Amino acid sequence: MRRIVGGEGEQYMELENLYTRILLLAPALTMRFKDYARGGHPRYGGGYKSLTHRRGGGKTPYTVAIIEPALGQLVALGLYPPRIALDVLPPMSFLLQFRFTLSGPFMSRDDETFYIHENPLSKDAVFKVPYVRPSTWKGILRQAATGLPDARPGDVEPLFGNPREAEVGQQGRLHFYPTYFDALDLEMINPHSRVTRAGTTPIVMEVVPTGASGFFTLLYTPFDLIGLAPDSRPVRQEVARDIVLTAKAAAAMLREQGFSAKRNRGFGLAEEQISGDSRGGQLVINGFPYPKTTFRTLDDLLRLAEELARQLLPG
Repeated sequence: MRRIVGGEGEQYMELENLYTRILLLAPALTMRFKDYARGGHPRYGGGYKSLTHRRGGGKTPYTVAIIEPALGQLVALGLYPPRIALDVLPPMSFLLQFRFTLSGPFMSRDDETFYIHENPLSKDAVFKVPYVRPSTWKGILRQAATGLPDARPGDVEPLFGNPREAEVGQQGRLHFYPTYFDALDLEMINPHSRVTRAGTTPIVMEVVPTGASGFFTLLYTPFDLIGLAPDSRPVRQEVARDIVLTAKAAAAMLREQGFSAKRNRGFGLAEEQISGDSRGGQLVINGFPYPKTTFRTLDDLLRLAEELARQLLPG
C-alpha cells in the first residue's frame, strides 16, 4: 500500500497517474487495514488522505498532479472556458459567462462504483477534474428562478422547457455547460446528536475547497421566435424579460441558495466579486450593439441586465 501511494520507501514507479493509484487502494475496503489505506498512519500520514489533503492549506497532490495538467489540456483544446460564436446563432441570442470563486466548499456525489472513499466528489469521466454537470446547473437554476418573488410559471418554462411529466415536451431556450474547478481537498463534518448535543461520528468528504474557482457559462437562444422579426417589439419584450430573470436567478443561486449538496451548511456559495481576466464577466447579445457588456460583481450583473432590458424596449 505504501508503494502504491508513493513517497515512502520503494514505490511502484510505473504508476505515474495519481488517480490510478487512488483506484488501486479500493481493494483495501475488504481488508482489515482499510482505515490505514484511507488515512495512513496517525503520526506519519500516508494513504489516500496524503494524496487529496494538505495540512495547513496549499495545493494538494491531486490538484497538482491531476487537475492543473487537465485544465491546461482543456484550455489548449479550446474546450474550457467554452468558446461560443454568437454571430452564427439566431439574433437576440445572448451569452453569460464569468469566473466565480467559492465562498464555501462544494460537494456533489460521484457515481464511481469502487472507490476507497465513501463520499467521492463528482469528477469528469475523462479528465478526473471536479465539475458541475450541465444538467445540475439547469436543475438548480430552475429552482432559483421559480423561487424568485416576481417569477411566474409562464416566465420560467420558456427558459428551461416543460417539466418531464408534461404531456407535450418543449425544449428551453437556455443551454448549459460544465464548470471545472481548479482544486480538490477533504472536508470533515461532525454531526451532533439532538439529545446530547455532542459530536457523533466525524464524516470525511471530498470537496472543492473554499477559494477554488471555475467558469459559469450559459447560452440563450430564442429558437422558437425565429419566425418573428428580430427587431419586433414582441421579440424584444421576451428577450428583455428573459435576460433579467436569468441574471436574477444566477445571482440568487450563487450567493443565497447555493448549488451544492449540504446547502443548509453553507456549501456551494460564491463570492460577490467576479474573478478572472481583465474583461471580467460577459453578458453579450447577438445583433444588439450595446457598449457595456462586462461586469465585475454579481450586483453589476443585475444592473447590466436591467440596463440591457431597458435598451431593448425604448420608450
